[in-house]
Amino acid sequence: MNSPADLLGRMLGAAARAADRGLDHLGLTPPPLDLPPEVREDLRDLFGHTIDPTAVMIRRGHVPGVPHPRAFALPGLIYLGADPGVVGTAAGTAVAGTAVAGTAAAGSDRPRATPTLVHELVHVWQGRVVGPRYVVIALVEQVRHGRRAYDWRAVLDRASTDRASPHRLPRAFPVEAHAQLVSEAYARRHGFSPAPALGRRDGQARAMEEALTGLRAGRAPTLRGRAV
Repeated sequence: MNSPADLLGRMLGAAARAADRGLDHLGLTPPPLDLPPEVREDLRDLFGHTIDPTAVMIRRGHVPGVPHPRAFALPGLIYLGADPGVVGTAAGTAVAGTAVAGTAAAGSDRPRATPTLVHELVHVWQGRVVGPRYVVIALVEQVRHGRRAYDWRAVLDRASTDRASPHRLPRAFPVEAHAQLVSEAYARRHGFSPAPALGRRDGQARAMEEALTGLRAGRAPTLRGRAV
């Protein structure tokens, strides 16, 4: 993992963590997210042994002075932006906006990680499996494709069109599409509303299952890279 992209990704991550520590020393950073035991259990089930979410600094809010609503992840550091990170669930359905700071909503069954937090933790996972180059790749994808960079269904459709057999899965999803695929599979599993709709092709369901299986095993059959 000594390619120029890896070195740049590692430098960006180190600079971001150093800046975060400095701002925290000045009392300017948003508070960290304390993951409830139930959420840690869910994340262990999702990621297996591959990453330890409790070792990642997860901030509930924006970078000081940059009120950007979107979440982002760099190696070892996540800022959730406008997303609460943890919400309460009731009757198997996530109640967005009813709980923050790792507390469940009144009358809810248990707290759950939000799909956005899962998406960002997948980037942390990519950093271990593929290397810190994921930061550079993700930035390039976002600049080139905007929101289309997250569209894993379009990637699947293109792969089905390009290959002789329409039932074969693509060899690799782009970084952002892979993270979105996992987060939507998680959302579907835990009944978040609105649930991501699957197309009629069974390839979408198989892509979700393959991505989740690879996640727990520390390998990326749908993401080009090396195993843990």
